[in-house]
Amino acid sequence: MIQEMINGSVAVLTNPSVQTFERHERDNLGWALIYAAIASVINGIISAITSPFRMGELRAQLEAQGLSPDAIETAIAQQSNPIFVVFGGVFGTIIGSLVIWGFIYLLGRAFGGTGSFGELAWGISLFSSPLSVAQFIVSSIPLLGWILSLALVIYGIYLNYLAIQSGMNLPSQKALYISIILLVIGLFFWCIAIGLAATLAIFAGGFAP
Repeated sequence: MIQEMINGSVAVLTNPSVQTFERHERDNLGWALIYAAIASVINGIISAITSPFRMGELRAQLEAQGLSPDAIETAIAQQSNPIFVVFGGVFGTIIGSLVIWGFIYLLGRAFGGTGSFGELAWGISLFSSPLSVAQFIVSSIPLLGWILSLALVIYGIYLNYLAIQSGMNLPSQKALYISIILLVIGLFFWCIAIGLAATLAIFAGGFAP
C-alpha cells in the first residue's frame, strides 16, 4: 500500500490534474493518516539530526524575548529531544489532519459534494505528505529557503484545489470557492499567530531586566 501511495504522490506532483487524482483515488482514511504520520516521522528525524545546528539560533531568539534561563533550557531540551519531537509531531499531525480534512469535507458537502471522507483524505495526503517533508527541508536553506517555502505553499494550494474536485466530485467553480474560503481562514489564523507572537515579544521585552 505504501508503494501505491508513493506512486500516486509522484503522479499527482509531476502531472497535476483532476484526472490524475481520480486515477489514483482510494477510499482509505487509515492509510491516508499513516502516510501523513510517516511524513511527520521523517520531519522529526531530520529535525533531530539538524537540531545541534539550530540550537544557537533558538537560544538567541528566546533570550531576545526575555525568557528566564530555566524556561530557555526547558524549551531547548524539548526541541532537541528526538522522542519528544517525533512522537509529538506524529500526534499533532494525526489530530491536525483529521481536523483539516474534516473541515474541508464538511465544506465540500455544503457545496453539494458527494465524495467520501476517505477519498478526500487519501487524495490530499498524496501531495501534502511529501510537500511537508520538502518544505521542512527547504526552510532550513539560508536566504532562498523562504522563497522556496512560499512556492511550495502556492503549489500545495493548487493541488488542494484539484484534490477537492476529485475527492468531493465537485465542479471546478465550487472547488475554487472552497479553496478561497480555506485560504481566507488560513490567512486569518496566520495573522492572529503573528499578532500574538508580536504581542508576547513586546511584553517580554517590557518585563526584561
